[in-house]
Amino acid sequence: MAPRRTGRVRVFSGDARRIPELPDESVALVVTSPPYPMIPQWDELFRSLGARDYPAMLRVLGAAWEECHRLLLPGGILAVVIGDALRTEGGRFRLWPNHAETLSAAVRLGFDPLPYLLWKKPTNKPNAFLGSGFLPPNAYVTLDCEFILLFRKGGLRRFAPHDRPRYDSRFSRAERDRWFSQLWADIRGVRQGRPGSRSGAFPPEIPDRLVRMFSVVGDTVLDPFAGTGTTLWAAAGAGRDAVGVEWDPSVYRALAREVRQRRRG
Repeated sequence: MAPRRTGRVRVFSGDARRIPELPDESVALVVTSPPYPMIPQWDELFRSLGARDYPAMLRVLGAAWEECHRLLLPGGILAVVIGDALRTEGGRFRLWPNHAETLSAAVRLGFDPLPYLLWKKPTNKPNAFLGSGFLPPNAYVTLDCEFILLFRKGGLRRFAPHDRPRYDSRFSRAERDRWFSQLWADIRGVRQGRPGSRSGAFPPEIPDRLVRMFSVVGDTVLDPFAGTGTTLWAAAGAGRDAVGVEWDPSVYRALAREVRQRRRG
């Protein structure tokens, strides 16, 4: 059944590690794609937060996940879209396992890990590779998947029998079968900002699905790394209230302006 309302959208300029505008246990779902450690386009942002190496970058994100744990209600879900990084350091080329580090950090904070999703980007060339042509052994596997990590705070969320918002939020059998399959290979990527920019937009279909999978009409959905607002528009369109937090002043101003325009429209 289609939602009966369009959700309210609020945005704040601030730091994902501390969101004083929101009280404890006031959010049902967090959907976000944070800056990826060891991806060059995010180096400047991490440096502005005092993080100049990989462990410090991970601590920045870990503090954000701790704040999400405070804000989520019992049974609430944290969904993190994140990719690993490939980078040369000290003359050695290696993978930086952002998904594994995020998983470990969330578990240490008390989140229960759930089966995760893999988003395979069909825009990537299937025959792309790094290395020495057709000669083993020094080529590398193509990095063409991102992880959608899922965590629950505490036990299952409880509802009254025949709870109306929950029943108004039901999805179809076809949607269930497609969305709850672990590999998502039917979602195209989106063009990113220029190199060095602080734009890391992800396709609207990803938050569209996650919002409908893990929240109900009337819930509050948070994106602590709001960016261009992709999660916020998905949540509002599905009848959920949305809250976004953005660190970059210029990105925040553009997002706040769009929120105002949408309200008037």
